Amino acid sequence: MYPLQDSDPTNMGRYRLLGRLGSGGMGSVYLGRTPGGRPAAVKVINAHLQYDPAALQRFRREVETLGTIRNAFTAALIDAEVDSPPFWMATEYVPGPTLADAVAAAGPFPVDLGRAVLAALAEGLADVHVHGVLHRDIKPQNVILSATGPQLIDFGIARSEDMANITQVGTAIGTPGFIAPESLTRSEAGPPSDVFALAVTLAYCLTGRAPYGQGSLATVSYRTVHEEMDLAGVPPEMAELLALCAHKDPAMRPEPQRIVELCASETDIVRHPAYQRIIAMAPASDPTSTAATAVASAPASPAPPASPYAPTEINSATPAGAAPAVAPAPPTVAQTRFLASAPPTGPAGTPPPGSRPPWYRRTPLIAAGAVVTVAVVVAAVFALQDSGADADAKDPKGSTSRGASHRDTADAGDPEASKEPEASEEPESPAPLPETLTVQPRRTLQTGEFLQTAHMKLIMQPDGNLVAYDADDKATWASLTSGENYKAVFQEDGNLVVYTADDKPVWATNTGYPDGGAVLELRADGSFAVTKNGQDLFLSTEDTTEKG
Repeated sequence: MYPLQDSDPTNMGRYRLLGRLGSGGMGSVYLGRTPGGRPAAVKVINAHLQYDPAALQRFRREVETLGTIRNAFTAALIDAEVDSPPFWMATEYVPGPTLADAVAAAGPFPVDLGRAVLAALAEGLADVHVHGVLHRDIKPQNVILSATGPQLIDFGIARSEDMANITQVGTAIGTPGFIAPESLTRSEAGPPSDVFALAVTLAYCLTGRAPYGQGSLATVSYRTVHEEMDLAGVPPEMAELLALCAHKDPAMRPEPQRIVELCASETDIVRHPAYQRIIAMAPASDPTSTAATAVASAPASPAPPASPYAPTEINSATPAGAAPAVAPAPPTVAQTRFLASAPPTGPAGTPPPGSRPPWYRRTPLIAAGAVVTVAVVVAAVFALQDSGADADAKDPKGSTSRGASHRDTADAGDPEASKEPEASEEPESPAPLPETLTVQPRRTLQTGEFLQTAHMKLIMQPDGNLVAYDADDKATWASLTSGENYKAVFQEDGNLVVYTADDKPVWATNTGYPDGGAVLELRADGSFAVTKNGQDLFLSTEDTTEKG
């Protein structure tokens, strides 16, 4: 707990505020006490949101949600003010560390304890769903490990099931890495979406790793849609259950009550030695303990590696926009929010023989039965100068591919060029790929074309995604755009832009300068950047353009 600052209130309703427990995008949470001495977690909306209709609607929905739920695994609502500012609510104060804090401090949970935690949270979630409510932001930070067992907290973006799919068209709400694929690709949310997030949360609990890796919002969301969770080290039986709960097809995920049955846990959570050690990290006997954490808050604790983001709205609908003239202008902020990738309709492409260096392995992106596939055209690398580009656009250090073999580019009029080599001839060794690549504008990547170095590949995929892969062919970044015949253009103004087939911009680095001078760099560390005069204007490993 942190001491109150001059800007903090000292009283809220009948509650005297003792200190700040945490803060988030919606507001701050304080440890409060009634005149009779009862502790409570008091959540107060930020001053600048007191008259924001959308923020007030969300806050009132949270109060309404908590008012309908009472079980052993959620904190009860005690009091609230939703009619006139300042707006606040008070819930039962439940001291204890978050699951995120516990894993960070003590490491992965033993599998029997993890199974018991999964069963407990699934039981609580079942009761939430019975009341017709979706949580929509289950993650390690929103699970409190109290002296009486784990509890779900923070229903700030919860919504009734009948309202879940009539939110703003084209948005997915939640925390990247925990948002279900159907929410990212189709803006659909239902009870299976909560089950998905619960599975990811428990995978983190049992491994101590981000189940979909680390990276930008776009990268983590792309992996969530196209790849499977990292369950390495989890015992097979438990891994199978978590994989089922995180199935790409929401219809295949078990209901929460069925999860309880599948866990078949007989572990007494609060008596488990590992759980008792964790509880000792935040003594429940002192409500003013500096280790205390609040219910119904975004706790002031480090986020787990799985996702350093607060709850986020991710645009998953292609924005409208006027078709550009000869030289498209950089998209506006409204035009360049990240777009979630929709499943392609065609089958995955088959790489032609010999099209990749020996080290360039393809990691399976989707297990059997998944509903989302990735169509990637893979081909031999050969130098290509974009048609209609300036002579300077051809970089002697770079390589680009249209998805054709080098043989297809041989001079059709030269009979020697089309001859098969003699049996005794040594095949020509492919030229080594460059360690780095500097690309001058203007450079266009049509569908299937890519830039490649020894450490990475940047490809415009047939599904409309501009994606960066590392040397092990694992996606490290994606534009999260979706559609047929998209193209990526590194423009003379220094903007890297993804355009639809009719030349509408749907994503951009927003690095445009009228006087130009920027270059696109593919670097030895597997990242790419737009840079000018030695200064990075955009870096894929620090990509925050989705927040625009």
